[in-house]
Amino acid sequence: MHFKKLLLLCGVISCSGVLVACVPGVIGGGAAVGVAAAKEKGVSGAWADTKISSAIKLSLYQKDPELHRVVDVNVQNGEVMLTGAVPNEQMHLDAVKIAWEPQGVKRVIDNIGRSEGASLGTYTKDTWITTQLKSTLMFDGEIQSRNYSIKTVSGQVYIMGIAQDQAELDRVVNHASNTVGVSKVVSYVKMKEEVN
Repeated sequence: MHFKKLLLLCGVISCSGVLVACVPGVIGGGAAVGVAAAKEKGVSGAWADTKISSAIKLSLYQKDPELHRVVDVNVQNGEVMLTGAVPNEQMHLDAVKIAWEPQGVKRVIDNIGRSEGASLGTYTKDTWITTQLKSTLMFDGEIQSRNYSIKTVSGQVYIMGIAQDQAELDRVVNHASNTVGVSKVVSYVKMKEEVN
C-alpha cells in the first residue's frame, strides 16, 4: 500500500513538472499569436515574419554568438531591418549576407554601424528613447501603435510598420522627432493600402 502511494506521488510530481514546463510555452505562444493577430498584416503575415526573424537570428548565432548579440533584427512584411553596431567590416558583411538567406525576404534595410566609440551610456540613452517613444505612441488614441516597430541607434530612430494613413504616420514621425535625445528619424513605414 505504501509502495502504491509512493508511485502515485511520483506520478503526480512528474506530471506537474511536465505541466509547469509546458505552461510558459503555451502562455507565450498564445500571447504571441494574440499580438500577431492584432497586427495589420494578419496572422499569416506575422507568422511568416517570425519565421524569417528566427532563421536570421539563429544563423547569426551559428556564425558568431557575438554577431547575434550586437545585431538586432526586425521583420515587417518580409522586409528585414538590421540595426546595431559591429566592431569590424567583416561582421557587418556577414550579417547582411545572412539576412538575405531565408526564403521570403524581400528587402534588407542595413542600419548597422561601427561600434568604435560606442559606450554603455549611448546604449542606455537609446533604450530610454525607444521606451519613451513606444509609450507615447501607445497613449496616442489616433495611432495604432501595435503596427509599429521602433529601434534607436546612437540617437537615430528607425521606424518600421504599417500606417493607417499619412496623418497617422505624420503623428508617429512627429512624436519621434520631439522625443528628447533624438537626432534623426528614419521611416520605413508603408501605407495600409500598399500591403493589402
